[in-house]
Amino acid sequence: MLMVFPTRTHVYSMAPVGWALAAAGHEVRFVGQRNPREVLPFAETGLDAMWFGDDLDIAHHRRLSVDGDNAVHGEHQLSESRPERYTEEYVRTVYDGWVDVFRWNTPEQLLNELVRFARQWQPDLVVWDPLVYAAPIVAHAVGVPHLRMMYAADQTARIGAQYRDLRASRPEDTSPDSFVEWMSAEVGRFGADYDETLRYGVKTIDCHPSYLRYDGVDVDYLPARFVPLNKPMALPRWVVETPSRPRVLLTLGISNRQTLGEEEASVSALLDGLSHLDVEVIATLNAEQLASVDKLPDNVRAVDFVPMNELLASCSAIVHQGGGATIGNAVVNGVPQLVIPGTTWSERVSAVAQVKRGNGLLVDLEDVTPDNVRSGLERLLEEPSFRDCALEVRDEMLATPTLDDLVPELMRIARCR
Repeated sequence: MLMVFPTRTHVYSMAPVGWALAAAGHEVRFVGQRNPREVLPFAETGLDAMWFGDDLDIAHHRRLSVDGDNAVHGEHQLSESRPERYTEEYVRTVYDGWVDVFRWNTPEQLLNELVRFARQWQPDLVVWDPLVYAAPIVAHAVGVPHLRMMYAADQTARIGAQYRDLRASRPEDTSPDSFVEWMSAEVGRFGADYDETLRYGVKTIDCHPSYLRYDGVDVDYLPARFVPLNKPMALPRWVVETPSRPRVLLTLGISNRQTLGEEEASVSALLDGLSHLDVEVIATLNAEQLASVDKLPDNVRAVDFVPMNELLASCSAIVHQGGGATIGNAVVNGVPQLVIPGTTWSERVSAVAQVKRGNGLLVDLEDVTPDNVRSGLERLLEEPSFRDCALEVRDEMLATPTLDDLVPELMRIARCR
């Protein structure tokens, strides 16, 4: 039973483990809320899907993430990566704020319907998205093991570890842990007791490079090789032809378009920064994203969508917003990365980790100017160390066990009921 936040990026991130299990002869099914704007990605995976509860129209609820000081885009952000900002107020506010997000994403009617179905279907294993805490509740209600599967760096584990350490340093603090309080009540409704696997699963499948994992978190990771997955389509011939000059991919992903309705980075500044370089820029930008651009630079080919994995095979660099799937595609292709990190989840911490590892650079949103973008990309293209390190990281990823390799371990966990 696969349970995922119903957007394309999240569905595509989890589909490969479903394929591995299905290929081994197991019945696999996506189960959860229907996002009316994102039904097609489920069908594109070839796996069964069933909907429960009310529709989750993310665009309709967009205002919840942009109005006022809130968990997603308020003053205290989960995406914060500067240690000096990790004050007691920050840790408590972010921790409690994201418990509220998880609670909002777990309505009572949805839980009731999911538990009723799971008791009838009797899954042997639940695999869940870090945003879908209905999943471990359902798993506990029916007494089956459950595993998280990451779609980006593990921000919930990071803030959880910070909150744990904060409480340990304040033994006089007897206030309830908001996560424990909420989850205890939810599993209690179905006759189950709280235990700490409700936070991060029995284990956590992680298909991202090891440098994106945090030290000191209470998580048992199952590393796996990243599987590139993009919307199925016929490939334009130019995608696989050898370019006459260095090819650079510019992409801002689709998550901001889906959840915020706008981009955080200035598209005009990015294109202007790339316009005077002797490179071929492939910009995956649609008409709405290009609305603020007076004239497309001569060295830019704008396309609404092109399969990222196939295109990156011919790229010398990529400029992107720091999403987990984009990082994964770049890593398996050995492509140096210039990250303009967004502020939703783990974009900046991932960019910082890549700078430290040596396979990328970052330009913060407030520092995005044509000159900064241009100089960053010039370094990636001209300094061999970035390409050499990107190839090392690629080889490390390709040496990681595949999801097919993990199936026996997943079955062992499933039998531990």
